[in-house]
Amino acid sequence: MSKRVPGSERTREALSDLIAGRLSSEFGRSELVQLATRLIIEEGLEAEVRDALGRDYYERGAAASGGYRNGLRTGRLKSAEGFIEYAAPQVAAVTSRSARSFASI
Repeated sequence: MSKRVPGSERTREALSDLIAGRLSSEFGRSELVQLATRLIIEEGLEAEVRDALGRDYYERGAAASGGYRNGLRTGRLKSAEGFIEYAAPQVAAVTSRSARSFASI
């Protein structure tokens, strides 16, 4: 069973492994750029959800109707280094306008 962690934590571990040399690849520089870009995207999306919901992972909100996290979905970004897949947080039962606009992205 996999541990429930934000997508950015998994990416941060992969990036640390690459830098430490535990993930040797002939495309090291390209992979480094892809992982760094993926980390920036995932952290930005997670910050958007945190701000929209008003709480962090595993924290309860004051209002029960404020929405909640509902797993992750995969997104793809086309870059000069190739396609970069990232984990975007899903939000459900959203009532605030800002969080609704985020959930539709």
